[in-house]
Amino acid sequence: MGRKGLSEKIVEMDILAKESARLREEGKKIVYCHGCFDLMHIGHIKYLQAAKKKGDILMVTITPDRYVSRGPGRPVFTEIHRLESIAALDCVNYVALNQWTTAVETIHLLKPNIYVKGSDFGSVESDPTGRLTKEEEAIKSVGGELVFTADEVFSSSKLLKDYFGVLPKELDEFLVNFTQRFNITEVIGSLTKIQDIRILIIGEPIIDEYHFCSLLQRASKAPTIATRWISSEEYAGGSLAVANHLAGFIKDVGLIGLLGRENSREEFIRQNLKPNVKFFPCFREDGATVIKVRFLEKVFSQKIFEVQYFNDYPINGEVEKGIINLLKELMSSYDMVISADFGHGFITPKIVNMLCQEAPYLVVMAQSNSSNLGFNPITKYSRADYIVIDHPEIRLACHDQHGDLEPLIKKISKELKCSRINVTLGHEGTLYCCHGTFYRVPVASWKVVDTIGAGDAVLAITSPLTYLNLDPELVAFIGNCAGALAVQYLGNKESIDPAHLKKLIETLMK
Repeated sequence: MGRKGLSEKIVEMDILAKESARLREEGKKIVYCHGCFDLMHIGHIKYLQAAKKKGDILMVTITPDRYVSRGPGRPVFTEIHRLESIAALDCVNYVALNQWTTAVETIHLLKPNIYVKGSDFGSVESDPTGRLTKEEEAIKSVGGELVFTADEVFSSSKLLKDYFGVLPKELDEFLVNFTQRFNITEVIGSLTKIQDIRILIIGEPIIDEYHFCSLLQRASKAPTIATRWISSEEYAGGSLAVANHLAGFIKDVGLIGLLGRENSREEFIRQNLKPNVKFFPCFREDGATVIKVRFLEKVFSQKIFEVQYFNDYPINGEVEKGIINLLKELMSSYDMVISADFGHGFITPKIVNMLCQEAPYLVVMAQSNSSNLGFNPITKYSRADYIVIDHPEIRLACHDQHGDLEPLIKKISKELKCSRINVTLGHEGTLYCCHGTFYRVPVASWKVVDTIGAGDAVLAITSPLTYLNLDPELVAFIGNCAGALAVQYLGNKESIDPAHLKKLIETLMK
């Protein structure tokens, strides 16, 4: 084969698959590599050169921008620039933009003879994300083999952290101290410990509709916002999001949710819950399932306005009695209960009282939002084992707008007999109070698309960690990492991927 130019090397995935099939028929040995390849360095070059020596044709795919979740400042270079960097190497024959989050689907598509990983992985067992195990299974299924290079290890993430100052000063200083007390294996290992905890969630399912529009000129005769509708998407929000976040880490998740008979959306909900979530729907006859419709300007995803559909009057006595009986029936099968209370008429005082008296380990989030501001305080609960709350909500509960947070947290801790309260502080991170000691963790976010759902992610991932009574600083750090991933997505479009969370932890702690 003659030497190709950049434009000839960069191909679409379907073309790459056809070329792989053709070359294999010609008897060529296909070698495949996949990665982010951000901030191209000598380690990447040595890795690809070593890979090429293992066969005749080297095919490379790169992770799309939308799937890069490796930490602050990532990706530094766009997918176009990363494609061009790889194509500029003589050892590479073809490069394409991957269409999936991992290389598994691509391996099945290309059917390479050899899949090569760098020496930074070392072995399948050493990969904290578990992805390498699936990739090894994929390459074996197509008759190929997984091999590792043996060159000196370099890391784009470490280079960025050490020499380019991508981390905020506060987070950098925190990590210096944190990594002296904890190692990566210990932190990531804590996420494995929680998988057998049985968790029951009670809370309102919410359907989040996002309608994308382009803004038009203001009408000449009225101060009306005019838009042109472009497209729409629907996401599973509220307690559904909490359940999906948990289901990536926990084997047994139960969910009691309130739907409306008028427009239940039950089929959508079941289709959008992860397979290991057992859904126990309850129904109210006097309303629809909660739907929140948001209209956004398409280019920057900025919200223009919102319309909500729900009946937030408390459920009637008959429905309430059925829910209490269901809770009593189910709670003995679960280790802990999470009350994801969005304040839309579902979790009544009698249900709250039952939870406070009988839940084996009770986690509470009582959310204040535009429809219930000031009417859904955390203080409606008389007891909790762990609370996740944002700082405006704790100020509302204490009727104190400007006072220092720590005394307010202690006040709520005493009133609710709760020894663990995690307060989310937005761009300032979290303040976690555990048995009277405070642990402040700076924000780990680097790319904020939408803050909706970030608190749900923190709630879901940290709750089982507190159940195991793990180190509070470790709990707070992992919670911040979960929140950092959640704000990268619009609404609840994605749930927290265990592989992404483990990789972010690894990146920050290296």
